[in-house]
Amino acid sequence: MPAFALRFVGQEALPPRLSDFDLEQFFTLLSDDVVAIRAQFRSDHRLPAALMLLFMRVAGRPLDGFNVLPRTLLRKTAEALAVSQPSIASLRSIYKRRQTLSKHQLWAKTYLGLRELESDDDAALTATLLAQAADASHSDDLVQSACQWLFTRRILIPGARRLQDWARGAFAAVEAQILRDVNAAVPPGAASKVIDSAYSARPNGDGTHLEWLKTPPKRHGPSTLAETLEKVRYLKALGVHDWNLSAVSLAKQQAYARQVQARRPVKTRDIKPSRQLIELVCFLRVTLLELTDVALLQSSRRSQQLFREAADKAQSNRARSTTSLVQQAAKARAVLHDESKTWQSRVIEARELLAELAETAGGSFVSQVRKALTEDGQRVHACLAALKDLEFGGREGDPGFEQWKAWAELQRVGATEMKEDVALPDVGAAWHGLVRDLDPRSGYRAYEACTMMSLRKSLRRGSVWLDHSLSFRERDQMLIPPAQWAVQRDEQVELLGMPTSAAEFLEPLLANLVAGMSAVAEAQRRGKIEIRADGMLHLPAMTSLADQSEPVRTLETIYKFIGSVQFPDLLLEVDAATGYSEALLGHRAQSPGELVALYGALLAHGTDADARGVASMIPGLEPAQVTVAMRALEGGGRLRRANERVAEFQSRIPIAALWGDGDKASADMMSLDASRHLWNARVDPRRRTYAAGLYTHVRDRWGIVYDQPIVLNERQAGVAIEGIEQHNSAADRIRISLLAVDTHGYTNPAMAIAKLLGFDLCPRLRDLAERRLYLPRGFTVPEGLEAVTIRRVSMAAIERGWDELLRLAASIRSGRVSATLALQRFGSAAQGDPLHRAAEHLGRLLRTVFLCDYIAIEDFRREIHTLLNRGESVHQLQRAVYSGKVAPERGRRRDEMKAISGSHALLTNIVLAWNTARMHEVVERLRRDKIEVEDDWLRRIGPAHFSHINFRGTMRFGVEKFAAALIERASSQASRAAS
Repeated sequence: MPAFALRFVGQEALPPRLSDFDLEQFFTLLSDDVVAIRAQFRSDHRLPAALMLLFMRVAGRPLDGFNVLPRTLLRKTAEALAVSQPSIASLRSIYKRRQTLSKHQLWAKTYLGLRELESDDDAALTATLLAQAADASHSDDLVQSACQWLFTRRILIPGARRLQDWARGAFAAVEAQILRDVNAAVPPGAASKVIDSAYSARPNGDGTHLEWLKTPPKRHGPSTLAETLEKVRYLKALGVHDWNLSAVSLAKQQAYARQVQARRPVKTRDIKPSRQLIELVCFLRVTLLELTDVALLQSSRRSQQLFREAADKAQSNRARSTTSLVQQAAKARAVLHDESKTWQSRVIEARELLAELAETAGGSFVSQVRKALTEDGQRVHACLAALKDLEFGGREGDPGFEQWKAWAELQRVGATEMKEDVALPDVGAAWHGLVRDLDPRSGYRAYEACTMMSLRKSLRRGSVWLDHSLSFRERDQMLIPPAQWAVQRDEQVELLGMPTSAAEFLEPLLANLVAGMSAVAEAQRRGKIEIRADGMLHLPAMTSLADQSEPVRTLETIYKFIGSVQFPDLLLEVDAATGYSEALLGHRAQSPGELVALYGALLAHGTDADARGVASMIPGLEPAQVTVAMRALEGGGRLRRANERVAEFQSRIPIAALWGDGDKASADMMSLDASRHLWNARVDPRRRTYAAGLYTHVRDRWGIVYDQPIVLNERQAGVAIEGIEQHNSAADRIRISLLAVDTHGYTNPAMAIAKLLGFDLCPRLRDLAERRLYLPRGFTVPEGLEAVTIRRVSMAAIERGWDELLRLAASIRSGRVSATLALQRFGSAAQGDPLHRAAEHLGRLLRTVFLCDYIAIEDFRREIHTLLNRGESVHQLQRAVYSGKVAPERGRRRDEMKAISGSHALLTNIVLAWNTARMHEVVERLRRDKIEVEDDWLRRIGPAHFSHINFRGTMRFGVEKFAAALIERASSQASRAAS
């Protein structure tokens, strides 16, 4: 069932208004329903029986006697049954006798195949809620889960009190078990020490240790790295890295940690001791994991910055050296042409000048960079020394790990120079000459520089790790353990839908390759493509579609009829249609104030306004209310569920079917301007400003189906795959089978992993003319294509690494590791690894098959470009929603950045959904008025428009108009008033 339709499950009443869309999708009698009702009831009882049937079908429980019924529903149902519509829209006015109500409820239950809850069901539901409570952040989430569990099993949903009892019981049972696990991991004596230390004052008098730990990292720099590592050392001194909390899920630990993060320390100290212990222990453990990640990321960025500055210095020295070379050559030339000297003296003097020239010109540019990095010994040493207290693990023989161990030993004995008798691990031919320099101090500095760069690479590929980390764990720990894989291999491969052997997978792929190469050769013969003498591939520009004037006029007409709208009205209307506020809160809003505060939090996270700015825009709202609601949106997956509701609603509107089948999408990053004081901000190479990245997946029907914050200037292939895998994980959605990306969203291993996960990664490649078609050795190339082909695909490498490829894909599918992290560890940093080699060669083969289609089939090429252009159109809308930049104090915590991304995507989705619904209404109205609107015109226009929306100014939320649909108490009061 679509996520947006779940808002009806478990409800006790209907809103007083239902949209035409809801009536069509969920409250329409089937032909079999009409036949059954007419056969069972006399004419005056048919309408109430039908209403009972419709409600129980979507809610899973019967209507009571006090419900107000939407007049549109009464009218539509009466027309379907060919009976008269009652003048009073109240269930009590329809049911004069309680016995009739009970009879209709019983009939509807029997007709729909619903049954009462039994003892076995009770036990099964309790077990399910216990399992879900292990990850849930609030009991409200369990109430919704209980309703959906009962609904899918055709069991009547009981009253709200019993649901709450189930949820609270499961939550309390899990918390009791967690308390036992915490007591086992942290003995009472250590726990008391931990609590006292957390609330104790810092030596410098700057607040308590708990307040200090809650402070997020500041701007990128050595001082921030030093402070981050100081926090890590403090937590390790408390023994946090030795706590075994593996019995408590990471999601649950993070939920408890967020509770501490959201409160002042004095408030945390006032809660019940047992709960306080759980929250503090989880907070300290999660903080250690996150700070370790931050420290290693900052260290990696620092080493990269030092390398870049060394390259700049080498470039500058090279320019000066070039000038010096020219001057020396000119002097030698002048000496040789000086007729006043003998030829012997001229030769000797010129030889001396040319000898100086040879000394100056020696070495490649990369060697000069290494030398410049060696000369920057003080900063290189500081970067390494900052990490000396971290207890790295690593694979024996790994260069980065061996060099780190040797460096740590040199530090232990206080060495500052490289002695000849010191045994060192292999540093490679590139660094050997610098490390074994005649100057022992220079050699030591070179060894530190080599160790810094090797350690960074080893951390990226996972051959060096830290146990107290989220992202820098041992590489094999991320995958399904080998023993478990040996037992579950067939089951896991079946879940992937992949063949067990590489030969079965490659056979149809090679057949497609043969057909694709033939199609490219045919396109060349027909002149559709051109391969020039220099081996460059030329594709003619795609021609625009004919008759663009009509779609433009249609677009202008539609939005003229739609008219202007205030952003608050738009938020309320979509909320009434989808119930996204219920998904965000975990329950229906209890008051207008709670609802408006939630909208304020969405605006504060998803736009450039902060809590104070939003409060000044919304009359009657205080900054503190917005801040509390903002913290509630962080974590817990509620923003993701709300986005799914709105995106599914938008894609089900009939006009959206003209834009696509819902099985294709594009993915791209939008850079969000940020302060240079944000530690994870990077310079946008296009606009030359500091920015953070928001990566969104836009379906062919325009809705954003996944969002995630990322760091700029890093390859985006992992996050591209992650979004589709997360979307496709739900069984009730249309699976996305094709993802269009730009060059940054593609690597060869990523194409292989995407294929193993069940979809195609289709990149629009930069410099397409220079791209080559990779083919297996021995492959017969059609005549005329030799210039654009390279035989560099090893089928043997794919076969050797096939089992590990399947293991990696199954680990991603099972949720053990994210695709983002997997592609980082098994990407370019893992060169030489058999798994990376297999993924690289399979990706080359898949890329060739894709390029054959892209080159030979213009319609396919146009489809890829259309998908990417839709994503760019959505980016323009996103910039209208978030027109400023992230404030310096925002986005430093992982949860906060995810909340910014999720809220921004939700606001964008709300605009897309509202525009789509209005476009559909206008088109239907125009067609009823006999005005021609062709489907082909509509296919070329979309809902990513915003000039008619006022995003700024004073915002007044007319909650009273939608109170019955959005507020729990208002709905009950309206029902009682109507009765």
